[in-house]
Amino acid sequence: MIALHQILAIARAGNPARAWALFQSSGWDERGDDSKALTLKGRLLKDQAKTSDGADRARFYGEAASAYAAAAQLERDSYPLINAAALALLGGKPERAKALAQETMALLDDDPGQGENAYWRAATRAEAMLLLGDETGARAALADGISKLPQAWEDHAATIGQFELILAEQGRDAAWLDRHRPPPSLYFSGIIGLDDQNPKIADEINAIIAREQPGFGFGALAAGADILIAEALHRAGAELQITLPYPVDRFRELSVAPFGDHWLGRFDALIEVASRLDVLTELPDEEERPLAVAVELADRVAMGQCVRNAGVLKSRPKAITITGRDDEPRRQYLVWSETGHDQFTIDVVRNADHHSIIANSGAETREIAAIMWVDNADRDALSPLADSAVDFESAGDARYRISTDIAQLISDSRLLLQHDGESRISLLIDIIDPQRPLASLLEQTSDLARASSGGAVLTDWKSAMVLMLQSASPAIEEIGELQTAYGALPLWSLA
Repeated sequence: MIALHQILAIARAGNPARAWALFQSSGWDERGDDSKALTLKGRLLKDQAKTSDGADRARFYGEAASAYAAAAQLERDSYPLINAAALALLGGKPERAKALAQETMALLDDDPGQGENAYWRAATRAEAMLLLGDETGARAALADGISKLPQAWEDHAATIGQFELILAEQGRDAAWLDRHRPPPSLYFSGIIGLDDQNPKIADEINAIIAREQPGFGFGALAAGADILIAEALHRAGAELQITLPYPVDRFRELSVAPFGDHWLGRFDALIEVASRLDVLTELPDEEERPLAVAVELADRVAMGQCVRNAGVLKSRPKAITITGRDDEPRRQYLVWSETGHDQFTIDVVRNADHHSIIANSGAETREIAAIMWVDNADRDALSPLADSAVDFESAGDARYRISTDIAQLISDSRLLLQHDGESRISLLIDIIDPQRPLASLLEQTSDLARASSGGAVLTDWKSAMVLMLQSASPAIEEIGELQTAYGALPLWSLA
């Protein structure tokens, strides 16, 4: 029998059909006496409703509502009860929705301890009021809940998404929800060689931040543009989430110290106030990565973090970059441009005495690429890929392929999963010499594939963030942690 938490992980990874099949084959759908099983059943049926149309959509919503209502009968809890109410409305039963909403209100009145925290108690009351047609009361209750936990951004976003569905079903305007949306996420980058004493640069940075009001900043902290923008974001109250291509001391040595001692204290201060710091470490059998490609990978990870954060919070990802006048666009600038998200550019005259320190060695063969690994596969298993199957290398019972065309490998992975839902596939993005990949990278990719139970492609955190930038990106979710010979590896899934 597959455990409920494993089935939930598969659903969160964007494969509700497989999750439902496992739920049924494990006998959980027959368990009318288990509130957790009934709650998950409601979640899985709701997922199916969202991808269905017409009568099927209404039927799935109705069945989901019944499952949540049954869970609430077994264990008096406002969470399944309010979900049953909302789904009854979406399933075409508004009177049933009102009855369940009234029951929810009564439960909240009788038991002030209902809900995970003060925000969820208020948000549940607001949702019940909305279902009962009391939009004025719902607005007030939601505002009250947000005031109690003003930075519970993910919780706010989940509520907004639910309220949008309800208001759409009721034929009401949802514009009033905009004032409660979490703030935008901002990826920042730019050149090192600039005049940090030029007030016009600071004024332009501050003007963009004041206008866009980002709540989160994602980037590195090289001397120059990075530090100027990060300081402005911090002054504006935004959270800083920093991604560095090397350990802090090495990055400080390479990308801060050479450009003047006055940058060092500013760098150190920003490291101290960052809400999150991620370092892209090298593997034991790897030489130090060349700065240009290491910086590009870290930038792609930061971009992906920005896109993901905005997606989770149902807000918008944006970017700000400082460029050198008449410079060729940096690859990072073009990558973000391809996402179609807003990008604000400040064009400055580059300092004559500052030269780029990220030139590649002419002999360098490493580049950002992906390894696609298919475990326990023979050539026949790869037949859906037609001619591309010849590009796979053998590794025991497994086969792998390395390519800089990440989008193509995503497409190949999806095609294999469509052909065989049990395929165990992994995808790892890193700095790779395609002709001579490190043994440690191949081993990590193999470990990821072996950890799969099928139905989704497994990857690590770094790769998952880069994959966020792909157009029509798959559903990507964190599902746990994998212990490897190189330590714990955050485990992500894409479907």
